[in-house]
Amino acid sequence: MKTVLMLSCPNDAHILPVQTAVQRMGGSVLFCNIADFPEKVQLSATLSREQTGWDGTLSFQQQAVVWRDIQSIWWRRPKRYQPERYAPEIGKLLSQEAYYGFLGLLLGSPDDQQPFWVSRPYAIRVAEFKASQLALAQRLGLRVPKTLITNEPGAVQVFYEECEGKVICKPVWKGNLTPGEQATPEQPRIIYTNHVQYEHLALLDGVRATAHCFQQYIEKQLEVRVVVIGRQMFAVTIHSQASENTRLDWRRCYADLQYGVHVLPDDLKQRLFQLVSLFGLQYASMDLILTPEGEYVFVEVNPNGQFYWLEPPTGLPMAQAMAHLLVSPEEYALC
Repeated sequence: MKTVLMLSCPNDAHILPVQTAVQRMGGSVLFCNIADFPEKVQLSATLSREQTGWDGTLSFQQQAVVWRDIQSIWWRRPKRYQPERYAPEIGKLLSQEAYYGFLGLLLGSPDDQQPFWVSRPYAIRVAEFKASQLALAQRLGLRVPKTLITNEPGAVQVFYEECEGKVICKPVWKGNLTPGEQATPEQPRIIYTNHVQYEHLALLDGVRATAHCFQQYIEKQLEVRVVVIGRQMFAVTIHSQASENTRLDWRRCYADLQYGVHVLPDDLKQRLFQLVSLFGLQYASMDLILTPEGEYVFVEVNPNGQFYWLEPPTGLPMAQAMAHLLVSPEEYALC
């Protein structure tokens, strides 16, 4: 029986609904974390003249899978092995060897068509660069905010004046201050999007510390989260403008949000599919702004973002769509 290998951390809420859907379709699932190898996962694979590609077995919790029977791999959010019984320099070496050994076997040859990935780790890494996202979106004809990425205080001053003071600042990447820890008022976990106020211009020397992303502020009617799962696309309206907590960055207070099903124009859908495909992805979640004038503005793409939290309030069958993609990629794959 062909198996879907799901790689993520144990508390990932996305795994169970997709696993259930895969099993209802007659598929087999092996769910583990890269951090489980080598202490809990056992693998053995051989490369020889008698065969093409790796041959062997992968075992976890009394479930064994023949290497060649892994049909699809869902690269959700796995964590690396972190050994605790060794000196730091030895632990780092063991972690690297475990990661590159395990992942290298799964990746196989760069031209291998099997197993099918959602999505390949290096495609996800490339697609995480915000500057690259914006450049590609603009080339595909999507409207993007006027953007400045810089470490020069003077450039920010000029940009602020060009935008007539309507400027926001946001992280170039994820903006996590304390990954894996709980947020507190004294130590927030995430750097949210913030307005640049006139009084902040006196503090611009701090821009020299690293790359900063500044954008022209775009008025919002509402926001749209677009989820691409292979050839299927789902769009959800996020009503964020009724609350001061969520008006600028809806992640600040999920309790203040309301959701709805949204229908995108066909030409916009095709451009978004093309963007995901050009990054070599099978899955992506994207954020758009719908302006009061009815124009869509591309904000960013998360190549491995969350989606299941949107299924209960909308009824959109996203978990089932992911299961279809993993079980029948020949029918549902985007590229």
